[in-house]
Amino acid sequence: MKSIKLFLVVFMILLTSNGISAQNISFGMLTDVHYAAIKDNGTRKYSQSLDKVAQCIDSMNQKKVSFLIELGDFKDMPVPPDSKAALGFLEKVETAFSRFRGNRYHVLGNHDEDCISKNQFYSIAKNSHISQKRTYYSFQNGGYTFVVLDACFDSVGVSYDRGHFDWSDANVPGEELKWLENELKHSKRPVIVFVHQLLYGNSKVTIKNAETVRDILENSKKVKCVFHGHDHKGGYEMINGIHYYTLKGMVEGNFPVSNSFALVSLTKDTIRIKGYGNAVSMSLPIH
Repeated sequence: MKSIKLFLVVFMILLTSNGISAQNISFGMLTDVHYAAIKDNGTRKYSQSLDKVAQCIDSMNQKKVSFLIELGDFKDMPVPPDSKAALGFLEKVETAFSRFRGNRYHVLGNHDEDCISKNQFYSIAKNSHISQKRTYYSFQNGGYTFVVLDACFDSVGVSYDRGHFDWSDANVPGEELKWLENELKHSKRPVIVFVHQLLYGNSKVTIKNAETVRDILENSKKVKCVFHGHDHKGGYEMINGIHYYTLKGMVEGNFPVSNSFALVSLTKDTIRIKGYGNAVSMSLPIH
């Protein structure tokens, strides 16, 4: 009995000390669903996204992953914009998403505010154990801290809202940067970051103040990987020891030939991404 008590004391000390050891966990990831009951536009097959989401959910339920996260542009809208119709599209795709038997999370993308507000989006799209008022937030799982950023702000810091957005003008505002710095400072765990728009490159899909955000991530010495959506063709870069992986957009191509989602497995020294359909598989060392 004494040996058991001693073990528990040592275990609790380890948990509460700096540098909590990461455990082996896995999670599911999808992005750029763009679900809408509207006419296809080139390679974007909007109405087929429900079937694609269903395939992803079935796979992730079978794998019994720890959580499922979508990286933005969950819905789309008709032309001309119709907020009632867009909310209906959101309800349908959220219903499909909610079949996942576990915690679910959302990242805001620009199309999520194409004709509705962030409040309207989160009144339907629920994050597990997170206040619907939070558009950027963090949660812990398996010895990791997961940080979700909201880059849906224009260059002067005004939030995207009901059509007030420019997909090529994405920014993380000052208040959120301070929050991020504080979250990283107090995290005792390694960190994984999710954000819709890209934190690397120098193009229209890159966050305007990406360098400032990256400086905060690098200075913390805790961030291991950043996952993005937005750029439907996908991509990858490593910058100063941090991996930046962009998942290909689910909306692209005809189902069932075409789909895109991923299973991410984390160990203490490796991030393994198993891509389904068009998604790229990678094995990324953790430094």
